[in-house]
Parts: sequence; C-alpha cells; structure tokens
Amino acid sequence: MRLVPFIFIFLLYAPALLGQQVANTATLDSVRAYLERNYAGFADKVNAQTQNAYLAHAKQSAEYAQQAASPAEQYFAINHYLTFFKDQHLYINPPPDTTHIENIQLDDKRIQQLRHSTRNNIEGIYYTGDSVYKVALVKSKKGLRSYAGIILTSQAAGWKKGQVKFELIETGTNQFMGIWYNRAHNLLFSSVRFNPRNGLGDQGWYKQGSSPEVEEASFQLFAEESKLNTFFKFLNDSTCYIRIKTFNATNAKNIDSVINTNKAYLQAKRRLIIDLRGNGGGSDRSMSFLKPILYTNPVKNIGVDILTTPENTAAWDTLLDQYRNDLPKDYLDNISKRIHQYDGLGSTMVNFAADETDTLPEVWPNPARVAIVINGGCGSSTEEFLLFARQSKKTIMAGAHSLGVLDYSNVVPRRFSNPSFVLHYPTTRSRRIDVGLAIDNKGIQPDIPLNLDGNWLNELMKKW
Repeated sequence: MRLVPFIFIFLLYAPALLGQQVANTATLDSVRAYLERNYAGFADKVNAQTQNAYLAHAKQSAEYAQQAASPAEQYFAINHYLTFFKDQHLYINPPPDTTHIENIQLDDKRIQQLRHSTRNNIEGIYYTGDSVYKVALVKSKKGLRSYAGIILTSQAAGWKKGQVKFELIETGTNQFMGIWYNRAHNLLFSSVRFNPRNGLGDQGWYKQGSSPEVEEASFQLFAEESKLNTFFKFLNDSTCYIRIKTFNATNAKNIDSVINTNKAYLQAKRRLIIDLRGNGGGSDRSMSFLKPILYTNPVKNIGVDILTTPENTAAWDTLLDQYRNDLPKDYLDNISKRIHQYDGLGSTMVNFAADETDTLPEVWPNPARVAIVINGGCGSSTEEFLLFARQSKKTIMAGAHSLGVLDYSNVVPRRFSNPSFVLHYPTTRSRRIDVGLAIDNKGIQPDIPLNLDGNWLNELMKKW
C-alpha cells in the first residue's frame, strides 16, 4: 500500500563515538520520555491492562542502568527497556567500541583448573565451531556481569589474549542474558541457556569436552547467491526464477534492470518463482517493479496514521537529508512536503495514508502462476509487498511465515549521547490493527509450507 513513497526499515546506521562516562539512569530516562511522546505504538502497548507490567519492566531497566559499570551495560539496560514493546522496528544500534575493551589476565594454574571443569559447571574453556576463538569463561562479578568470556587464542586480528569477548548476566538456574562483542566490536544482546551437553552451543560456543552438534553447510541453489543481491534464472521450459535479497533503495536499479532485461522471457513463461528469503525490507520503489507482474485485479490497501510531533518532524528531516545523495530530489521533497503539512498540530494522530484501491493499466497473461518464497527473515516493507501480492489471483506464498513486523512503521532516527547511539523508532500506525488484521509478531503464513533447510526448490516444484 502507499504509505509514503518508501518505508525506511533496517537501512539506517548512524555511526557514533563512545567515550563518555556512563550516565546511570539519565540516558535511559531520556529514551523513555522521548518514546512516550513520539513512538507511534506507545498508546496501544501501554494501556490500562498493561500499565502495571510496563512500570515494573521500566523499573527493572532502571535498576540495570543504576548498576551498569560500562557503556555496554548501559546499552543493555536501554535495550532491555525496549523489549517491553515487542516491536522489531524499535531498536538501537550501539556503535563499535574499541575504547572500552576490558582485559583480564589469567595465570596458567587457573587455566588448567578450567580445563578440568565438571560437566555441570558453566565455567570452563570454550571455543567457536569454526575454531576462530578460544575463551576461558570465569565467574567475574562487575556491574551487571556474573561471568566473563576471556580470549585465550584468537585468529581474528581485532581480538587479543586477555580481552573480554562476551559477558553473561545470571537470571536463573542455567539462564543468562548475554552481552556479545562481535569481530568488529559491535554489541549484540540475547537470552542464553547453559546446556551441560554442549555448553553455550545455542550461541555457537562449545565447552571443551562437550559434543558440538555438526551443522550442515547451508544449501545454495545457485552460484550467484553468494555474489548478487538480485538475479534471474531459467528453471525449465515453463518456469523462471528471480532472486531478490533486499528491497533496499540502493538495490532498486538492480531490480528494475533484471526485470526489464528479462521482460520478454517473463511474459513468455507460464510460471515464476520470486525468492524473497531473508529480505528484511527497504523501499516501496524497489518493490514497485514487481507489481505489474503480479497484478490481476484492483488491490485494496488499508492506510496508516502518523503521530505528528515536532520531534518526529525533526527526525524525518534528519532521515531524508541522509538520503539526498542516493534518491531523486523530487522523490524526497515530496515526502518532506507531506511530513511538514502537519506542522503546528502539536502531538496528535492524523491520517497519513488513506485507504485506497490500487488499479494498474493491464494484466500480464504470463506468468500465469507465481510462487513467492518467504521465511522469517521477510519483514517490514517486504511484508507490505506480500499484502499486495496475496490479493493477486495468480500468486501463492511458499516457505515459512514472515517475520511479523509491519504494524508500526516508517522508522526514523534520533541521536542520544552519554553513551552515544542512535535510537530508531516507528512514527506510523497501520489501521489494519483496528479491524483485527494486525501481523506484528505473527507474520504472514505460507500457502505451501516448505522445509527451507535443504533443496526446497524441488519440493516446491512438486507441490505447486
């Protein structure tokens, strides 16, 4: 549906520098107050039924922030607060931090003790499945932290012996929350379970002496998969295949080129498979090139409301400015004009995109049948495209359910400091919610379920 000419999702990363002193609850309090004013989903998710749960969750986040002993733990507290809303369009991207790398030295005696750790003891020697890292996981209370994973050996240039590679915060018996530093020192957060059988195998870290599960190599249908975001293939005399890994605005030209170059073939073959696995969203413009292929009848679209606030308008201006070198000027100016038409209204929800019925000028006779392959990596504006596609009489969905992150969208950035990071949050709310058609945390279900771990293409060709 037409919200604005594009929906920015998972595209913006604004680098920032760390180095400030940890600010306890001040930054968390600022984030909380900001979202209570500006997040389009706040009124839905904090109501009479959920108010007490929200306050309890926010209190726990504040306690984490008070105890935080590093910028990473401060980010953890903020991330914990955001998890209440269960909205994957609401997130922070902590920047890489090479300033606060902690070093802990272990003597040989201690390392030998860890080598003989009992099966049920989380402490011990751990290694990654690809053997790039080996760490000593030891009890190390500091701030929120209960355990620290300390590098013993590393084949990655950015990591040295003695550096803390990850931290675990104990929450229950064999239950933890993890703060992970990847190869580039970016932060990740996750829930963690210790399993005596393989250690932290669910996170890719195996305890010495355990039996790691052998992972099968990921199955690739075509050699182009590792090289191109978008490509076209003939499968047989009647079937074509298009792979589109992303609808990012920067991929729009590639999508347009692939479709135009192969238009004659597409219109000559009866069947088409559009493979969108892992496509997390992007711009409406990128998706627009596919719509004529699928169209069979007028398509009904349910519109969105936008939360107008001065801060949201400023955040939109920041976002549009960052795309001035990548997208057409009139395209961005049109969006800016639409955003600023609400200047002076204060804080209110207004109709930003009316309910519409889209009509295209023609129906392509071929392809007569289209299968769109989806999985849990398909989210945001990709799901917007799927809502369009499933109204076509020629289209079916195959694979696994989509991510379920669309009801609150049109994500914009807002920078915070001490520690420095960018908060990304939605400014619009779909009116699908009001008629019982919300998809957040549920996703769009496939018509033909497939096991996508192996050669799913053969399975699809048999079932479709």
